[in-house]
Amino acid sequence: MSHGIAVSIFPGELRLLVARTNGAARPLHQLTAELPAGAVRPGLQGPNLAAGEAVAEALSRLAKEAAATPERRGMLAVLIPDAAVRMALVPLEGGQPRRAEAEAMARWALRDLLPVESEDARVDWALLSGDGGGGGNGSAASWLLALGADATVIKEYEAVVEKLGGVVGRVVPFTVALAAGVGAELGEGEAGNARLVLSGAGGQMACLVEAAGVPRFHRAWRGVPPDMDLELPAIQRYVAQRLELEIVEAVLAGPENWRQRAATACEALGWQTHPRSSWTAHIGAVQP
Repeated sequence: MSHGIAVSIFPGELRLLVARTNGAARPLHQLTAELPAGAVRPGLQGPNLAAGEAVAEALSRLAKEAAATPERRGMLAVLIPDAAVRMALVPLEGGQPRRAEAEAMARWALRDLLPVESEDARVDWALLSGDGGGGGNGSAASWLLALGADATVIKEYEAVVEKLGGVVGRVVPFTVALAAGVGAELGEGEAGNARLVLSGAGGQMACLVEAAGVPRFHRAWRGVPPDMDLELPAIQRYVAQRLELEIVEAVLAGPENWRQRAATACEALGWQTHPRSSWTAHIGAVQP
């Protein structure tokens, strides 16, 4: 029987999901632990984990409670704050790039977005077709999605989780995992329409705008969360004017009081809202 484990590490909060992953991911254990104030400080530069040992100890306790023994472990995914990551989207013309070429394109697209030299960055990329699918499934790739971070920051998060035993298979920004989890429920929407994926997990606000399953806009606010009554209309205008897309719905994941405020701000803009638990992102991270 195949299992997947997803761990999210945020200011004040650690979460562990153990799920059965034969087919659709089905949760077996969903556990949460508080973290000391200041233990996690998300950002593009390290250290992000000011108290890594405290985080590792809390995670070990959760793993024991869930009986997440090495023989039960399959996919090991880490969900990290969006504030530690940058994203770029490159339109593709003239054929699908080979692997080495795609890697070079991803690093080039992120070159001015990260505070480190290209060789010191951890970069992941994916080829996406116009309908959001992978470019290797018979459909031509239309986009190259690049995600990047300071490699030393990613290693901080990996080192804590790897103390459980095993190797981390995925390190995923929270909104990307949330979009994957929601996409399985809601589908990709109609052409020309966009979906806002908004997270307030751990007091860290971040958003992803996707259309036809393709991430088109990403933003993470560092420090004090912004005024949603000001920021969301600005995002709506940008998406309409620069991307020629209309946001019609919003997925909201975070603490209940935050979700209620976010829903009010989104509904004032005419968007349909879909409140979700933060566990939706964890499920998205371990989906086969």
